[in-house]
Amino acid sequence: MRRARLGWVLIAAGVALAVLVVLLLLRPDGSTPRQPWSAVGADPVAYAADLVAETNLARGDEDLPALTVSSCATAAGEKRAEALVGEELEHAPMTTVLEACAPSTTAAENLVRAAATPHDVVAAWLGSPGHRSNLLDPALEQVGIGCLLDDRQMLCSQVFLGP
Repeated sequence: MRRARLGWVLIAAGVALAVLVVLLLLRPDGSTPRQPWSAVGADPVAYAADLVAETNLARGDEDLPALTVSSCATAAGEKRAEALVGEELEHAPMTTVLEACAPSTTAAENLVRAAATPHDVVAAWLGSPGHRSNLLDPALEQVGIGCLLDDRQMLCSQVFLGP
């Protein structure tokens, strides 16, 4: 009788342990953990597209409209990213972007150089007041992102445009 009871206790403990492992693996939002980012095989164009998607998810969470992708902002982002290879990340005046992307009258930029997933990059931007302000500015309507690999990290310039 004791052996049968012990068997049931062990089965119940195993089930409880399995449930605990599943709960620990789930994120608070119910998703499974993301794989760590790696530069091996990384595609800068796909990474930029994922940043746009994550940015629009963040805007949606704040009941803001999604940004549309601008080819002019994308070209400006690519040019900015290329200029920052091997350099410290530093914002430049947006005058040339506004001139190139007329009739836009407002422009903003977020920069990143990181070995992180696009989800984690947007989360970090949301944790920074200036970057958050750019991401969630309702006056900004378009976005373009240029990314490239820079020494095992993804270097990106996210350029926003407004009317």
